[in-house]
Amino acid sequence: MNTNQIALQLYTVRENTGKDMIGTLRAVAAMGYRAVEFAGYGNSTVPEIAATLQELGVQAAAAHTALQRLQTEAGTVFDELRALGCAYAIVPFVPEEYRGSVADVERLAAILNDLGAQSKQAGIQLGYHNHAFELAQLDGQAMWERLLAATDPDLVVFELDVFWALTGGADPVPLIQRYGARLPLLHLKDKPADSDRPDAPVGAGTLPWPAILAAGQAAGTRWYIVEQDHPQNPLADVETSLRNLEGM
Repeated sequence: MNTNQIALQLYTVRENTGKDMIGTLRAVAAMGYRAVEFAGYGNSTVPEIAATLQELGVQAAAAHTALQRLQTEAGTVFDELRALGCAYAIVPFVPEEYRGSVADVERLAAILNDLGAQSKQAGIQLGYHNHAFELAQLDGQAMWERLLAATDPDLVVFELDVFWALTGGADPVPLIQRYGARLPLLHLKDKPADSDRPDAPVGAGTLPWPAILAAGQAAGTRWYIVEQDHPQNPLADVETSLRNLEGM
């Protein structure tokens, strides 16, 4: 892993971006982050953000984009991502209606394939980000496996969240080794040794980071994306993750 492949999912610092997106971008760039992944645009606009990224030398690695927005205003989404120089549109979560049964998952796969074709035509790669529920068994097979089998590799890639994979009962290392070509992006957060906090900065918990990073490197992972859903101190936590990853 090259340190230039480390990105920050800005959802982690959402309290900061909601008040000052541009100032937050400057702060994380000063820490040493050379790429970010978006989850909305905070209190700013795409043109302002694009100009700031260019000024800072920070790349837009990807953007989390709600499935409903892709279905209803894909053209606008693609225009935004192209303006940011962002190559990946990632579906971050799907509601129960798309995951309650095998038929629901098959319907979701068909939707993803269709959106993936639209994305490809626009010069964008569609992706899907997991939580724990995708790793649970659904009629004898994990939803994760069903989605991978039912989606076109040329149209849909996956952003494996190693924390949520482990929470769902799966070892992330074999998943990366098995599906590596479909996983150009990895989400990195750590699982605390105790239950005092839901998640932790990378390197401050129990996940086997040397094995995860080695598997990612062997698989050709493009982006290693730091994220926490529940940081205790957002800016301090993302800096801890970056320093720890640099040390690895």
